[in-house]
Amino acid sequence: MSARAERARETLARLGVDPDAADDALRGALTGPEAAAVAEALGEVAEARVAALMAAAEPEGSSRPARKALRRALHRLRERGVPVPDPAAPPPARPLTLTEEPEGLMSAVDGTGSRIVWLTRTQPSGSQLLVAAELNVPGGLRDLGVSETSRRHIREARRRLRREARLQVVGVPFDVLDALLVEGQDRLGDVERRLDYRRVRARLTARAPAAPAEPVSTRVVRPAEPEVERLVAESASLLEEPELATWWPSPERAAGVLERIDSMDASPLVLSDAQQQQRLAGLLAGAREALYPAETTARWLEANAYVLAETERLEAARRALAVAQALRSAPQRADAIPLFATLVNQGVGRLLALRREGLGQERRDALVMTPAEALRARSSSRPGRTRG
Repeated sequence: MSARAERARETLARLGVDPDAADDALRGALTGPEAAAVAEALGEVAEARVAALMAAAEPEGSSRPARKALRRALHRLRERGVPVPDPAAPPPARPLTLTEEPEGLMSAVDGTGSRIVWLTRTQPSGSQLLVAAELNVPGGLRDLGVSETSRRHIREARRRLRREARLQVVGVPFDVLDALLVEGQDRLGDVERRLDYRRVRARLTARAPAAPAEPVSTRVVRPAEPEVERLVAESASLLEEPELATWWPSPERAAGVLERIDSMDASPLVLSDAQQQQRLAGLLAGAREALYPAETTARWLEANAYVLAETERLEAARRALAVAQALRSAPQRADAIPLFATLVNQGVGRLLALRREGLGQERRDALVMTPAEALRARSSSRPGRTRG
């Protein structure tokens, strides 16, 4: 008997394991607390019957060290010429079954086209798998994170958003948000791993994604054609809602418009007020399309209508839906919609006022108006309706 075999028998005797014991006793030893040491020792002395038991135990070893020891022992047995059966093929993976449907949460769309999307699924441990994303229309998926948390922490995060950012996060059917995230990833083309939602979604659902569409609330009925005109006429009041507080044009988004107005100011042509206003109107018409493209903005409004309806602001939700319908049916008339007229005229006017605070007295005393001055005059004549 070799020295290795002698040490192996001493180890087995010390652990109380008999290689000739019944199958159940050996199975117990191969899955017990000393499984790694038992496997190493049996690899030196076991015969065909025990080798078969070890081969069956290897995929289900009690710990990682035990599984590694079993693999080494089986290799030693093969080297000794002991017949070792091939490991049994693992059972086919069971399709994903959900004890609870995944859930979805969504914020309103901000003035850049972005919103928060959370998807959750209860884990067997009772914790919550949380997939948190920033989704932009039309830019696609901007951020994606996966973590495990609790329902209590999710509730606290919602309360904090509402309290500190005036941001409501409302429940949305999982399939709707899942489809929007798939669409958001597809907009990116080749995607890096950290934004690969399709990889992550396998932990949430086995269903094929639905066609992408904005959520529709059952709390509000899409306005009929006779009502659309009235609701659109009232659309500037949507700027009183916190969800649209960020829709005012920012200096970055309006930079191109502001530069064109500056170029008009620098023109050597001396025009009357009426002529300046006419030129300015044409420029602002282009600004509205650049800042609020019809098809994209219609989707923003439909998403925000859902949030408004789910938070019991039904009339505001109907106004948002009416404007979305008007944008889709007659995009060429979007400049006349009060919501956009207010956003563009007052918003760009305020930005120009900030840029021009240093104007000299000689410009303010001039008999003709620059486009910027005409726009500021127009803006100041229509006080905003947003809450201070």
